[in-house]
Amino acid sequence: MEAMRDSDVIDGLSIRYLKIFGIWKIINDYRTTGNKNMILKIQVIVTVMLTVPSILSQCLALLVIEVDIQKATILNFHALPALHALARHLVFWFNIDSICRLYNLMRKDFLEKTVNDIEREKVEFIYRKFSREINTTCLVVFIVINIAGSFILIFPGISVDYILYHTGSMSAVTTGRKKLSTGWYPLPMDTSPCYEIVVLYEGILVTWTASSIIVFMCLYYQLLMCLHAQFAMTVSHVSTLKIDYKYEKNNIESSFTNHQVYSRLYRILQDHQKLLSYAAELRSVYNPLVTMILGVGMSVLVIGVFQFLFGQTGDLVFVGRAFLYVLYQSVEVSMFCFGSLFVQTASSDLQFAIYSSDWYKADVKFRKAVQMMMIRAKNGETLTAIRMYPVNAETIMAILQFTYTVATLMSRFVE
Repeated sequence: MEAMRDSDVIDGLSIRYLKIFGIWKIINDYRTTGNKNMILKIQVIVTVMLTVPSILSQCLALLVIEVDIQKATILNFHALPALHALARHLVFWFNIDSICRLYNLMRKDFLEKTVNDIEREKVEFIYRKFSREINTTCLVVFIVINIAGSFILIFPGISVDYILYHTGSMSAVTTGRKKLSTGWYPLPMDTSPCYEIVVLYEGILVTWTASSIIVFMCLYYQLLMCLHAQFAMTVSHVSTLKIDYKYEKNNIESSFTNHQVYSRLYRILQDHQKLLSYAAELRSVYNPLVTMILGVGMSVLVIGVFQFLFGQTGDLVFVGRAFLYVLYQSVEVSMFCFGSLFVQTASSDLQFAIYSSDWYKADVKFRKAVQMMMIRAKNGETLTAIRMYPVNAETIMAILQFTYTVATLMSRFVE
């Protein structure tokens, strides 16, 4: 694979955040040398060193300190984003070869075979439109996660005494110094200097986790939406396969036109086959990531709803934290569910595009070729979770229904 230059990227698509966090250099170094560079190794090591102690401590806390249902949900509330950040880095590390190859989807000449000079202006317009939509979504993610991370850093509202010695409502405990997250650690957190060490560690963890979630969420989402853009471009090319009526009067000219249209269709078939192979590879790479996102998303939503409705914390800071967590998780789940839906719609729209072409004027050879394309495009391409379940808008409704059911069941346990 050759290195990706800025000029190769789809017009208007922002890659600044990739450059700021060193991802662009990681990808280009691997594409040219086939080796993981030092930037990636340092990022993975730092992520493991920061997140693994937090995740393990929260699991161990359930066995060491006294907990009830309300406290158990609070303890694991802040461990989930750390698990999320770790999963993103590991998916990137173990699938870097596929991800670097998938970056070809971001090339504006990905479908160069099917683009002629007459259509080039239209192609650029469509690409810029998709770029604006992708950039806007990534900007929303950047704002939401930064607000959530800043809120946690500015308003440390978790009582150390509550974590160590109390159960029930957190608002009932007014003693003890405040820390950033609900995490428990095998240290005397209520005494110095352990308290200061824990607060410093949590501050670094929150900052690093928020940055990692932003960059990798946008990275994975950009690739998904670039696949959507390429399928939409293929649909646009197919719909332009037209045969002029005037050629029907002359058999020689008609045969020549049929040959031209079929040659163009053959190039589109090649590009469509390439897109299908990229879609299959992207689905395979994203499967563990999407499974993790949906699983963590359901957990955060269940905990958030449980605390909002039944926790009776009375703590506005904690309510604000829970609201931002639920908002961030809702944005992330929606991004991948609707992104997968867009890909499915664009890939299946190829059938209608073929129907809109002049297939009925063409010869039998052309009709057989487009029939094969319609069969391939029948079901559309989607992301999957747990290897088999398609991810789309119906997934969001299923998650909301599951969240309500579990939260109601937990509330009955509390009663």
